This record gives sequence, C-alpha cells and structure tokens, in this order.
Amino acid sequence: MKKMTMLLGILMLVGVLATWVQAQPQEKSPASEGWPMGRMYDPKTVTTLEGTIESIDKVTAGRMDLPARILVKMKTGQETVTIYLGPEWYLEKQEAKLFPGDPIKVRGSKITLENQMVILPNEVTKGNKVMKFWDDQGMPAWRGQGPGAQKQ
Repeated sequence: MKKMTMLLGILMLVGVLATWVQAQPQEKSPASEGWPMGRMYDPKTVTTLEGTIESIDKVTAGRMDLPARILVKMKTGQETVTIYLGPEWYLEKQEAKLFPGDPIKVRGSKITLENQMVILPNEVTKGNKVMKFWDDQGMPAWRGQGPGAQKQ
C-alpha cells in the first residue's frame, strides 16, 4: 500500500511539473513571431547593391494575426532582386518613403528563398535618408513594436 501511495504521489508531482513547464512563457524569436526570415539571415552573405525600385508589393499572410509584409523589387545593372522589408506598419513609420523609380542602395544578407535571391536588408538608403530594418545578427528592427506588441 505504501508503494502504491508513493507511486501515485510521484505521478501527481510529475503531472504538476509538466503543466508548470508548459505554462511558462516561451522566448520570442523572429520565427515564433511569424517572421521566419530572421532564421535565414546570414552575416557571411552581407552585400551592398544599388539599383532602381521596379515595384513595391504588399503580401498578406493567411493568418489574421500577421500584418502585411512589404517586398521591393529592385533592378540592378544585371538582375532584379527582391528585398524583404518587413511589416507594412514599420515601413509606414520611416521618414523616407519609397516609390517605383526611386534609386536606392541596399546593404543586407543575400539569401535564397524558393529558388530566388532575396535580400534581408540591414539598411536601405534613399538620398540622404537611411532606413534600418535588420541588425547584424538577423533580428528585425521592429521586434517588440507594432500592433501585436505588449504595452508595458
């Protein structure tokens, strides 16, 4: 009987601990916040490109809790490159505004996504205005901000 009581007590303790561990807040990362691009950022592939904006596209996710993202197609001398800027609300907060036909300079990590070259920009320069998007470790500048951020 003592063994049965002890076994039951151990099982209850394990159950309580498992519930407690699951209830703990998980660390936020770009991927857990719906931004898988941060995992793809590679500091070894940082490059600088100059060109002209061909188009600015808004891409919406299938989930309502994820904001629209902005992609820029930039024509360089040899190719057209996609630049992943991030959420629409973050771009709207920038001092500089981007339009098709604008010459820009982009410094960022060159990655391949769905067999296409994409730049995750550290910064985009238009004229004398510099817009920051990703840091040198691949963390987005908008992290902890925006519509889904918790107010403290």
